[in-house]
Amino acid sequence: MPIEFPFPDLLPNVLLVVLSLALVILGFYLLIKLLQGVGWLLGRAGGFLGAMLADFGRLLGSGLAVPAFLAIIVVQALLSRDAQVRHYSRGMRQELALAGRAAYGLFLGNWLQLFGLRALGEGLERRLPEALATAPQSTSPRSNGFDGYTVVGNLPTGGSGARLYVARPDARKRANFTRAGRGEVTEVVIKSFALDDGSNLPEIVRESRALEFARNLGLVLEHGIDQRRFYYITPFVPGEDLGVVTARLHAISGPDGLNTLQLRHALGYVADLLETLDRYHRAGFWHKDVKPGNVIVAEGRAHLVDLGLLTPLRSTLTLTTHGTEYYRDPELVRQALKGARVTDVDGVRFDLYGVGALLFSVIENSFPGHGSLSPITKTCPEAVQWIIRRAMAELQGRYPHARAMLADVRAVMTAPDPFALKPAELPSLAGLRVEDTPPLPEPLS
Repeated sequence: MPIEFPFPDLLPNVLLVVLSLALVILGFYLLIKLLQGVGWLLGRAGGFLGAMLADFGRLLGSGLAVPAFLAIIVVQALLSRDAQVRHYSRGMRQELALAGRAAYGLFLGNWLQLFGLRALGEGLERRLPEALATAPQSTSPRSNGFDGYTVVGNLPTGGSGARLYVARPDARKRANFTRAGRGEVTEVVIKSFALDDGSNLPEIVRESRALEFARNLGLVLEHGIDQRRFYYITPFVPGEDLGVVTARLHAISGPDGLNTLQLRHALGYVADLLETLDRYHRAGFWHKDVKPGNVIVAEGRAHLVDLGLLTPLRSTLTLTTHGTEYYRDPELVRQALKGARVTDVDGVRFDLYGVGALLFSVIENSFPGHGSLSPITKTCPEAVQWIIRRAMAELQGRYPHARAMLADVRAVMTAPDPFALKPAELPSLAGLRVEDTPPLPEPLS
């Protein structure tokens, strides 16, 4: 027997009510989406206008600053103050670079951002300026007072006031290096400290002290000093710094983070760095300035450079706060402010904090702005996250030496699937033995 609706006269009304409710709900949904779309458009338009105004202000400010710098440079040149001319010239170059970035934003970058196409300009906006900033500056060949060497270029200077020259040794120098077992040396870096160039006496004394330790490791080819300057010479590594290489690895992988292949490349560079640091630590020294800018990648391998802060682990000198922010261990700063001596602290673990911060920057393509609390937002194997956290942990919770951290890094690098490897499977946690740290040399003053 068929079932009949008890109130057949009400059926059309019920259907009408249901249909009306459905239409109301659909209308509210479309209204919400419309408002969200309007909000997105207004937000993007507001961001666009704000960026345009900011870039216009920067361009205008640079337009006022550059003539002022130029006037000061002319005055200093007339007074024959070469060091001041170079100082203000650097300031003017920085203003011109700022103006260039502002002009790029006004005429291209902000428009790409408005239409969601900013990735198209990443090469011009980030990678090209980074490559230009780190490229050796070509110069006409000259001796520059360095006997046996012809200067062929300049490198960007750091914060020490030194000037860095790329030079070619003559046949006599090359023969001397070969006899000394240094192999074929075709190009070198000359780090020169001169009071006329803006270097100061404390920096010269600190670097000259580091030179003695670097010579013990065979890292310095030769050095010289006269009444005008002090300089030392190291082999030239013609490559790119790790920050530039990291940006390229992320550009290849995409916005979510490093893919497996690029991750293996990056971990290989960190492994190279740890091998070098292990050599330093076994010899009784610590580098004290581990950062991407001091790691040069050439022919697939990473090389640690800049020996200015190299320090004996058993030095009786007072600890200093020298280093680079975000890669320098906060505990080092605290101990230095307490007046601790180098021999009272564990410099090896300070270096390993820097490696952890560097590994973070490789994974995130950004510096660890909050130290060990910096969040990892990119795709990253759990085991690598654990390595970073342990390297940057409180002092006693860190790796005891570079070899222990190196074993963990290699385990991830060689795993069939790095993203499947668990922290408990790393050598340092799985109970695999890593040889003990060798005894350190006697204290040095």
